[in-house]
Amino acid sequence: MASEEHQNKSLAAKAAWPLLVLTAALQVYMGLSSVAYVFMGVANPASGLGGWTTATIGGLQSIAAVAVFVLAARRDLRGTTLAVAGSIVLGWLSTLPSVVEQGLDFHGDDRVTPVYFVVSPLLAIVAATLAWRNVYLIAAALTVSAMTFLGILIVIAFAIIIAMYGF
Repeated sequence: MASEEHQNKSLAAKAAWPLLVLTAALQVYMGLSSVAYVFMGVANPASGLGGWTTATIGGLQSIAAVAVFVLAARRDLRGTTLAVAGSIVLGWLSTLPSVVEQGLDFHGDDRVTPVYFVVSPLLAIVAATLAWRNVYLIAAALTVSAMTFLGILIVIAFAIIIAMYGF
């Protein structure tokens, strides 16, 4: 295994595993929430066949994310990175029926969603390519979990701002 051959103890290597596991946990949650939309009576992300497509792909996303936990337990950095990237791409695919039906507003109030819609799959594809070629595995792991890390930083910044100034 590549992870056993390179016993890299750098800070980046130590940070990669928790970020991958946290990203996988969030992907499981997102996949299961996509499945639940159809059964909860909540407004579907897309109507008709699009809602069922979203639920099916969300279920596949959850399965891929659960595979991350198995691969992480085996300490297989390459496989873990590939599984996280696959889960992210499946999560992106599950949003396509609603984007086709409702469109993607690049000029609306929420400017983060279109950026996330474009950047997230690109980062996953780059990380999967690096992991597939078995080069720069730590960089691939950090790349695939970059959006999760960015989200953590935003939550920390928000908490600091609230602690300093209040609501």
